[in-house]
Amino acid sequence: MNIEENIKSFEEDGYVMLKQCIDHKLIDQTQAYAADFLGCNKMPESIIESMDKLESSNNKFFYEFCKRMGKVNSVTKIALQENILSIVQGILNTENVHLTDRAVFYNKLSVKRLQYDWHQENSYFPNADEVITLWYPWLHSVNQANGTMVMAKGGHRSKHLSKKIPVQDGLTQMKISEDILADFDKINCDLELGDAILFSFNSPHRTGNNSSGVPRSTIIARYTNKVGKFNSGWDPVSY
Repeated sequence: MNIEENIKSFEEDGYVMLKQCIDHKLIDQTQAYAADFLGCNKMPESIIESMDKLESSNNKFFYEFCKRMGKVNSVTKIALQENILSIVQGILNTENVHLTDRAVFYNKLSVKRLQYDWHQENSYFPNADEVITLWYPWLHSVNQANGTMVMAKGGHRSKHLSKKIPVQDGLTQMKISEDILADFDKINCDLELGDAILFSFNSPHRTGNNSSGVPRSTIIARYTNKVGKFNSGWDPVSY
């Protein structure tokens, strides 16, 4: 699809999947950074194993690793690739796009705090007009078997669905009742290395059920306009 078609798909569905939009050299570089941080070899299996051990042994250091990975050069370059950024600029209707949060996401079925029920990102950015998330695999493909993200297609048209619900042994989450989303198609974000999805902060989504027995990891980056960046209570220093 061209830029206009991608923007139209985003506006209709609340998201757009982009096939082979990411330079594989940048993915390789990202893996190399992770291997360097973790002190393991660059094979994806080794990185996942090392991440798993770090998460199990030291949550604080694991969280720091996830944040640091969001700041490495290759992750920033991926977020600023012209083919991706041009779509974001078209959706936000500005060339002055602000790149905000960037981090590694991690899914392990046995760790409840890493599981997210149906929610919308707009709950966390109350004063922004729109925040667009770029979400993509960087170690392996993501699919229904390993708990890929699930989108409620078209759910972005209902902007205020979430309610704050404390989660035992986990983070307080802004959750959407399953019943509210009953009429929306549920789409598994099946992506290969090099693929990505852009989605609106109004789009309901959740963590899929990872039945593979192997932790699943992805990377996110978020974009907004000037109003969203500076008028929503975010602390840019923390990024």
